[in-house]
Amino acid sequence: MATRTKSPAAVGSVRGKLSEGRLRALIDRDRATNAIVTSRRNKISRTHYAKLLDCTQSALTRFGPVFAEYERELGIATGPLRHLSAMREWLTAAYDARELGIRNGKLDRTVFQTYFGLRGGTFMVRHAAIRALFDEFDARVEHEGYLPLVKQEELDRIRAALAGRPTLNKDRMTLNLSELAKVTQVPNIRFRDKPFADAIAARQAEIMAEVEASKIDPFLHGRVFHFSDLAPIWPTRFLERVGIRFKQVAVGWAEAKGPYLQLFKALKWIGLSSNPHCRAVVAEATGRGRVLTAGEWEDALFAYREHLVTGIAAGGTADRAIDSAIAQLRTMLDGLSSGRVVPATSTPLPGVKYGRYRNKHRPSVAEAGPVDRNRAEADYVAFARDRYLEVCRGSGTDLGMEESDQFINGLAIEIGASRDLPADPVAAIRLVLERRLNVLRTCATAIVDAAVEVHQRGRELLSLAQIDGARFEADYIGGALTNYERYQLVRSFFPNPTEAADGQVQQGIANLLSLIIQRHRGIPPRGGANVGAYGQFFSKRYLEYGGVQTIVPMLHPDPETVGAILTLYLIESGANVSVGRTLDRECIESSDLKGYRRITGYKARAQGKPIIVDLPDTSPAVRAIEWLLSAGGRLQACAASDDTDRLFLMRIGKRVQLMTSHWYTYWFKSFVASTPGLEAISLVPSMIRPSVLLHAALGDDGRLAAGMAIGQHGLVVSQGYQQKWPTRLLYDENIRRFQEAFETLVMSGIEDAASKLGITVEQFEARLGHLRATGLGTFCMDQRGRPGEHGETCSTLDCWNDCPNLLIVAEIEAIATLQLWQRSLRAFQPEWERDRPERWDEIWLPWLCLTDVVEEKMVRGPMIRIWKNAQRRADEISALPGYVAPRPW
Repeated sequence: MATRTKSPAAVGSVRGKLSEGRLRALIDRDRATNAIVTSRRNKISRTHYAKLLDCTQSALTRFGPVFAEYERELGIATGPLRHLSAMREWLTAAYDARELGIRNGKLDRTVFQTYFGLRGGTFMVRHAAIRALFDEFDARVEHEGYLPLVKQEELDRIRAALAGRPTLNKDRMTLNLSELAKVTQVPNIRFRDKPFADAIAARQAEIMAEVEASKIDPFLHGRVFHFSDLAPIWPTRFLERVGIRFKQVAVGWAEAKGPYLQLFKALKWIGLSSNPHCRAVVAEATGRGRVLTAGEWEDALFAYREHLVTGIAAGGTADRAIDSAIAQLRTMLDGLSSGRVVPATSTPLPGVKYGRYRNKHRPSVAEAGPVDRNRAEADYVAFARDRYLEVCRGSGTDLGMEESDQFINGLAIEIGASRDLPADPVAAIRLVLERRLNVLRTCATAIVDAAVEVHQRGRELLSLAQIDGARFEADYIGGALTNYERYQLVRSFFPNPTEAADGQVQQGIANLLSLIIQRHRGIPPRGGANVGAYGQFFSKRYLEYGGVQTIVPMLHPDPETVGAILTLYLIESGANVSVGRTLDRECIESSDLKGYRRITGYKARAQGKPIIVDLPDTSPAVRAIEWLLSAGGRLQACAASDDTDRLFLMRIGKRVQLMTSHWYTYWFKSFVASTPGLEAISLVPSMIRPSVLLHAALGDDGRLAAGMAIGQHGLVVSQGYQQKWPTRLLYDENIRRFQEAFETLVMSGIEDAASKLGITVEQFEARLGHLRATGLGTFCMDQRGRPGEHGETCSTLDCWNDCPNLLIVAEIEAIATLQLWQRSLRAFQPEWERDRPERWDEIWLPWLCLTDVVEEKMVRGPMIRIWKNAQRRADEISALPGYVAPRPW
């Protein structure tokens, strides 16, 4: 093979007329001395021979066939191809020594490229001969099952580890690859490569076959229910019968975990117990492989039940939990007895009587304690408790400390956070409720607002997309492109953010969103190594464009947003979690009230009773739900068949389904922990409903009607939510205040009234001043002169009902108090007409009419000056610090 000379000077020169003969003579001369001068691309140098013939290079164009003839005969080779023979020899030696690595089922080119000094990654594209050489060896790799020596040694170690009893995961049916990597000293990521993956898959298939054939550890509903852990205390033959029967009876159950766990716990306790009945049962199972003696078995079961009930007495377990556990155990015992593994009991194992119905008041957010319940009681907790006792002594009430402790702890947290609270405990608790509910509402609204903004940005990006998803997918996974060509294809649609301009990056995100919509119904595939034929495509794109948490909200509401919307609904409506979580997509409609929207849910525990709430159009819950309906269409289209009509859908694993209660509880706790001001408080979702209802009751002077309207249940159930310590304290204060005022009224016209009350004149005058401040505003001339009640103290409030002892004095102080009373009655008229219409019509509406008559008489005559001066005085009284407007009772 001719080689290129380093200098044309040694060739000499031949001068004469330009002709083919002269050209051949020059080439033949250089051929004889092995001095052919070459150029790039495996050609004889035209420039060199043009100089020898004293002509231009273009003049030699007509001699192209001559040059081609010599190039074929001499096998002219330039550049890397001049080492082609050496390359073959080197590859053959390295292949035989198994020194070359494997990448994607082909020989690794890196070492070869370094050895021969080849630059760039395109040498195989530029030199077809080198590519053909590697194609030849790649074919041998596939045909001969070639493995590098290092990899073969690793594979041998993996096979040896798998041949024994390799460590399994907690599910008892899949290989623990982390432990396998430690044992074999092979990196976990290498297990994806074909030789290792095949060996692992083969062993995994064997393990699954063993799992499915196991008697003692039945495989059911995609998981293993292992009874083999009881083998040290129960005989294997007995446990195999238990496992076989369990699989037979549980195959039709939707959920088998609960009954399994209760059976496992019962067998474990009986097997370890020193109770003579338990020991007799275990001995019989050891000898016969089953339990036959009904009396011993029943006594052992009742001993276990007594153990469970003892836990209730010790305060360690709730009776409802024990009752549920016994019910699940009964289900399992019926299955075992019907299969003659154990005998049937003479009576079903009894649960805890009324356990599931016994419950305390549902706690509100004001009763929530600190996250760290083991810390020492702070000084401000003692301060809050002392202040409560002081209020009780001052008002003459005694409500006890047991129920109030939770509220006191809630107040103590607020005091510890340096937040000013009113001196009145009722007002303080109402303020705590408002603060905490408002913080939850504000933070949930912020999450929804951010999601709306991101989703709108996703819609704007989608309008910019320029990708045919079907064509891209066919090109990318079709197998017709090389790795380099696939890379170029990807970058043409999805530019690298580190190298591209902002506009190109936005275009890439738009194309990614459009591809997900076109080929995956708008639900982003999960990241990872194996997403069908795409491999790591989506995982890499997510990493480049901000993570999957950035992509998902652009296409559909993410779980965090769905949880925030449910939280807003619960706060605004006062519904319980189960009603809110199961709202359907048709739940919202126009209301009969102008400017309102009606949301209807259904309470499963009340036989599907509709729970209806009307919320303003401007309510954050209404706006959030309406947005969720418009933005969650893709979730609905991909949801499980049973959940397509539900509102609160989310992506959980590979499924789109209804939000689960345990997910929402976990999310809500995380949400609270990240909310400023609430991070140290232990809140759960079930506290929202009683908080809303209690707030309504406290804001309505302790009456239950508002809470009943919100909660939509009867008086008894409403009391469970609302009849709490602050509500009862409010009742007591009101009753005591008005009793004192009424007593002063009826005795104020009696001579020496102060002495008859057992108080000093100064105290009586102070009480009379307080009476006027409450707004009652009239006096009784004779408290024993009520018609029909002669000789007895008047006990009625209908002074307006033609009572001859009613006295109204036209002086500024008296009329001012009368005006305050009139204002109060008018202010509370709507509430009383709604909550207690009978008492309003019977007592307080006539009082309002009386005050209106007085006003009418005074403003139309000479007493108008007194009326106006009294108005100014009433304004002064109502502006005094600490003034409390009078209220009907």
